[in-house]
Amino acid sequence: MGKVEQLSMKRYVILLIVFLSLSLSAQEKPRLGGWFRHAAYGQSLLSDEHPNVVRFDVGGNTNRSEWDWGQTGKRWRINTFAVMGINVPIWSGNLTTDGRFGLSVSMPMSANIWLDLAEPVTCPIVDTDYRIALPQNTFIHRLNKGFAKNYSITLAPFKHESTHIGDELALQHADHGLPLRRVNVSCNYTEIDFTFNEPEERLAECHTFRVGLLLNWDKEGHWYFIDPTDGNPTLASPRNSRWEAWLQYQYQSPASKHGFQGVASLEIRNRAKMGYPEQDWDETEGVSLTPRTEGRIFTYNMFIGARYSCPNYTGMFSQFNVGVRLYHGNNPYGQFRNYTNFNQVNFCIIVQ
Repeated sequence: MGKVEQLSMKRYVILLIVFLSLSLSAQEKPRLGGWFRHAAYGQSLLSDEHPNVVRFDVGGNTNRSEWDWGQTGKRWRINTFAVMGINVPIWSGNLTTDGRFGLSVSMPMSANIWLDLAEPVTCPIVDTDYRIALPQNTFIHRLNKGFAKNYSITLAPFKHESTHIGDELALQHADHGLPLRRVNVSCNYTEIDFTFNEPEERLAECHTFRVGLLLNWDKEGHWYFIDPTDGNPTLASPRNSRWEAWLQYQYQSPASKHGFQGVASLEIRNRAKMGYPEQDWDETEGVSLTPRTEGRIFTYNMFIGARYSCPNYTGMFSQFNVGVRLYHGNNPYGQFRNYTNFNQVNFCIIVQ
């Protein structure tokens, strides 16, 4: 064998050894993460006022003439609410081989639709709220020390909200000569929250605590604007109040052998209160305005019920929750957020 052939053989053996070493090390090293993988943390809790889940509500809520298309005059009205939300996974996985540290990148989005299905003439859409975010990031540190299972931090650098009153209601407002036919509630914001004891789709007992902060990008704290073609802009004077803050607590009981759990969740939120006037009208007295001032208000959102987890499957839409949702505070939908005494008692289904 010549020297050239010997050198070629040595190079071949060296390359073969390197290749086998890399192959063995790749087989021994577990896969830490991957694209489009669902993460069990950084998700909405059951009491989230703006969840990224599928939620269906039907029940009674405080009624006012501004959203009562049929002008029934009743104090309470049976309405239907649907949230079509999803937290689209982009990347998730563990940052270390022992699984103590994890990271997920996702894109939450939702559409919140308020329907008056009890209205026999037209069944109008009262309001639709849209929310979408650029990728949000959730970091989790798993402690697994007794009561303290983990903690996580979620940062959504950019989110956008836009709300739209239903066409039937907007036309009716114009027909009755309301001074504010449409208020455009639209803003960009950043959101961050800290969670202690993420459930992570465990079937064991869990107490979850979350605190969050939302910051409006508008330096003057404007959450809305009134176009002159939609109403009188002088009726509103937005104040500088750029933030929202909230506390959440959620409990889940140990699962039964069939996968059922008791669940309860509560959110207390402090948010901006819109200051344009409340509008009422009837056929004899016409339009009346109740002045409101800009400020802040506490809202309370509670869910209590039962959960069923699909056997042998974890991931999106693997948990089915049914129960009762109670709400008190300002109206949380669209341009009606200037109404400060709004209540809901709803039968509720939540799919996570």
